[in-house]
Amino acid sequence: MKFNLTLSRWHKVTERINAALKECETRIKAAFTGTTVSSWNKDGIEEKAADIARRAELDLALVEVGTRAVELIRSTLAIRNAELGIAGRLALVEGANRRASLYKAVIEGQKPDMLRAASVHNLPMQIDQSDWLSRRSALVVTLQTADPDLLEGLRKKLALEQAGAVRTLDEIADLNRATIEIELPKEVIEIAKLAA
Repeated sequence: MKFNLTLSRWHKVTERINAALKECETRIKAAFTGTTVSSWNKDGIEEKAADIARRAELDLALVEVGTRAVELIRSTLAIRNAELGIAGRLALVEGANRRASLYKAVIEGQKPDMLRAASVHNLPMQIDQSDWLSRRSALVVTLQTADPDLLEGLRKKLALEQAGAVRTLDEIADLNRATIEIELPKEVIEIAKLAA
């Protein structure tokens, strides 16, 4: 059956299919590698084993069909994403977020106890940490190497990068409203939670 859905909806469909397939895979592995029986439970074991194997084989067939459906959806999405330039826009967002993260770290890393290099000359050479240590050590301070103009520039750049990333993410969201038609096997429609 064919479905005409938005790109973002197809992403959700693949998530649902993959979640259902993961459950199937767990049952398959348990059935074929972890089915145990105690020696007192011999009655009807042949029928029980055959039933367990039958259900696992059905799950196995569903996983095979389902993974092929996910491949089809993802490859179709990849082609459409490339046509729309979504991957390029995502790269722009990633770059903007990385720059913004660095700017934010520098800005937030400024502390009130930092000293400008010129102020270091006014500090004592050594201090007495405590009497029981009976030794003297050098005072260590954190230098403020970022001047106010640099910090103000970083604040402006941070705002621009964040605004640009949001704008580009909005463009991507709009592009993800485009629709594509994909035919899914009937076995997958139920686990994809799509109305037939």
